[in-house]
Amino acid sequence: MIIGPFPDPITGLSVSNAALFRGLSANGQHVDFINTEHATNVSSELGKFSFSKLNFLFFYFKIYKILKNDIIYMTPGQTFFGVMKYLPFVLTAKLFKRKSLFHLHGNSVKDVYASLKGLKSKLYSRTIKCFDESIVLSQSLKVNMQPFFKDSDIHVEHNFIQEDIAISLSELESKKDYKEIKLIFISNLLPEKGINNLIDALLKLQSLDINFKIKIAGNIPVNNTNIRDKIAQLKSGEYLGVVSGEKKRDLLLWGNVFCLPTQLEEGQPISILEAMTYGHFILATRTPGISDIIHDKNGALLENYDVASIMKQLQLLTLNQVEQKGIFNSRFANNRFTEASYVERISNLLSTNA
Repeated sequence: MIIGPFPDPITGLSVSNAALFRGLSANGQHVDFINTEHATNVSSELGKFSFSKLNFLFFYFKIYKILKNDIIYMTPGQTFFGVMKYLPFVLTAKLFKRKSLFHLHGNSVKDVYASLKGLKSKLYSRTIKCFDESIVLSQSLKVNMQPFFKDSDIHVEHNFIQEDIAISLSELESKKDYKEIKLIFISNLLPEKGINNLIDALLKLQSLDINFKIKIAGNIPVNNTNIRDKIAQLKSGEYLGVVSGEKKRDLLLWGNVFCLPTQLEEGQPISILEAMTYGHFILATRTPGISDIIHDKNGALLENYDVASIMKQLQLLTLNQVEQKGIFNSRFANNRFTEASYVERISNLLSTNA
């Protein structure tokens, strides 16, 4: 039983849940789900209460489904509200002796827990401790779950790229172009993902007659609609909207430098794994989940996600290093981050808990 957000909207977490459901079903396993996504658009309003979020209460009417399943796999959020809304699910699983797993897709639990006081801190902690085991996306992210679980009950399982954009190494090497630097950004266009700072950096470089080609793809949230006008000011910039399938493959083949100057405590973004598989030099903010897979051999990590830091790193790019590090990434990532291997690893983990 999978309990968590499913598309739409498209996020790394909703895509992951959908892939797991699809993969487990294809493998002949009995699997059901409760979609806990209540929003219709991507938003920055994480952790903030609004009456619209009370729509979530309707999903509790499906709580009886837990009784029909042995293993309950959940992907809660990380904020106080994001964890607490899963309390009825995990309590039901505990009451009826169903095994429950908390799969953390991020790196904020430790910070949220440290910021909470009194009753909220106790509620947050006890809710997470109700789960039997947990999963994180990389080794350094285990610190988020160590206050609540024994080390043996914290499992590390890295993320994946979607099957419909997978590419063979031979096809990639025959089609990839490193003759000029071409940037891409693929993510929801939230300010916290660094898109605004990236565009501001490119506009400042443009004013110095330094122009980079860039293509940007992703959903524009309601609180960042002016970003489209900013992109239009770039002489060599293009906004593609939301891409998937062949359009996403084409974009990943076109680019050779993937940019994600995020301000968020990311887990292990699927978009970075996709870009690695497609032979990109990776430019991203130094966070624990990202720095587990990005280093001097395959990209550059921003110590700060501000405009000045992004400008500096972009100006340091050379064709030689972009090609060398891009090829390193493609050879490292190819066949390593497949959707099939992800489903198999999670399936094996769930089977050991049956």
